[in-house]
Amino acid sequence: MGLKKFNEEEKVDQEEEKLDQAKEEASKLEEIINENSKEEEELKNLPLDEKQKIVTGKIEDARLAYFAYTKKQKKINTIISIGVIIVLIICIVLIFALGEANPWVSYLALGLMVVAVILTFVATKVIKGKLSKQAEEYIKVLYQNVNDYLFSGENFSKLEVKAYGQLKDELFIDAGFYKNIKGTKSRNLVSVYYKDKQMAVADLAANILVKNRLSPMFLGKFYDYTSSYSKEGKRIIMQIKGGQLSRPVDDIDDLKLVESTDTYLIYTNDDEWRKTLNQHTIKDILKLKIDKTLIDVLISIRKDKCSIGIDYIDEFMNIPVEHEFDFNNVKRTELDLNKVLTIFDDLNN
Repeated sequence: MGLKKFNEEEKVDQEEEKLDQAKEEASKLEEIINENSKEEEELKNLPLDEKQKIVTGKIEDARLAYFAYTKKQKKINTIISIGVIIVLIICIVLIFALGEANPWVSYLALGLMVVAVILTFVATKVIKGKLSKQAEEYIKVLYQNVNDYLFSGENFSKLEVKAYGQLKDELFIDAGFYKNIKGTKSRNLVSVYYKDKQMAVADLAANILVKNRLSPMFLGKFYDYTSSYSKEGKRIIMQIKGGQLSRPVDDIDDLKLVESTDTYLIYTNDDEWRKTLNQHTIKDILKLKIDKTLIDVLISIRKDKCSIGIDYIDEFMNIPVEHEFDFNNVKRTELDLNKVLTIFDDLNN
């Protein structure tokens, strides 16, 4: 009996120790996030230059036009809804008040009700179509201007922006971050040549199926570029650790954990992985730091390819409609893009 009691107490102590450890790690992580967020706050305090003001003005004009259009359509919808309700009430009153004595009144009222419902359906469909078209125009202006700004440097050429373009599922799946990806959804698809090699960039969401419902494993910016890594069948996966919203990579059954720190994990089946991920490259990768905006970072290196996924919070990826366009998000994207390009340069030297 005494031994059993001791084991139970020991188990409770172990669970409490694990809980205390988890709380301590969460506290440390929060401190790291707050410290790393200072860089973004400093970036926000910098005034916009003339080029940035011009881009902001064009996007804000398009946003205001779309927002005004949505408000107008809401008013029209309200008027139509009120009108239909009035017609239906009048028809119902006519049927109960006069229908028994005059059957033709009932038929007329029912006819009016059917016509009202049909007209409402048609009007709603037309309004939705126009609203969707206006939204498309705004989003095209948004993405074109942002990407013209981001990829205007001398190392870029052949920029092509597709606001509603879809990155092939295979590009994210082949990166080998997560198992059982049921497909991806993307927008803001960019094809651009960086130092004469093609790079693909997209805002991307990747999902798995959990209890017949799609659950996001990744939401953020996905970059795909050429790598000088040429080993067939070998790959290297690195993840900068994040907080509660971070999803640990799991498509690693054929890989072994070769390096683990408080900040990152590296998995690979290449015994000579350090020749590719040397300390200089790792140092550059770690310049992408988790903070209040950035959740985690995923790196995949395989034959002729390098993919980088930067997981951001939802608010950062949202398209502004009701609130003013904030160019600070573009500045943050530019800051992270420059870090990504440095990593690509490291891996191709």
